Amino acid sequence: MKDHTYQIQDVLREMREEYWRGIEEAEEATASETRDFVVIRLAGERYGLSASAAREVLRMPRLIRVPRMADHIRGVINLRGEIVAVTDLRPMLGLPGEDLPAGGRLVVVEAAGLVTALLAERVEGIQSIAVDSIEPCTEGLAGFPREAVTGQMVGEEGLLVLLDLEHILSRSEFVIDQKRGSE
Repeated sequence: MKDHTYQIQDVLREMREEYWRGIEEAEEATASETRDFVVIRLAGERYGLSASAAREVLRMPRLIRVPRMADHIRGVINLRGEIVAVTDLRPMLGLPGEDLPAGGRLVVVEAAGLVTALLAERVEGIQSIAVDSIEPCTEGLAGFPREAVTGQMVGEEGLLVLLDLEHILSRSEFVIDQKRGSE
């Protein structure tokens, strides 16, 4: 029976050490400031949206087309009684892609005083990124509006371009001109 007592004490000691080691590692990890991003795919590339702006991710519902809308507004959906525009960022960012992606998702976001559902080919999940690992956007993004980007990060999965939703959703394409609509 003494053998079991020693084994239990050894196990308890190891558990205590592991517990304290975990706390120390967690403190070290939180020492550098991080930001969370929802990682999506557009035109086969990876983009990050501020997780603080994201409200939810939805499967692609049936879109209701609205006549005479801009190319980037693909339609509207009824989200629990709220009519929400579905925005395709690809034409706004100079990316290829006309068709609705099979198995696509919508990321409902709120930024610049607007609520919209962003069309995504795929949602990879949420990624925490250390602020000091975010680099300024490179010149190499051909045809891509640099002001729409807060930075980029190169990780194991490749390049992740971080989008500035506040800037994108405050562009003139999102301002509804009520005078024009009543003519």
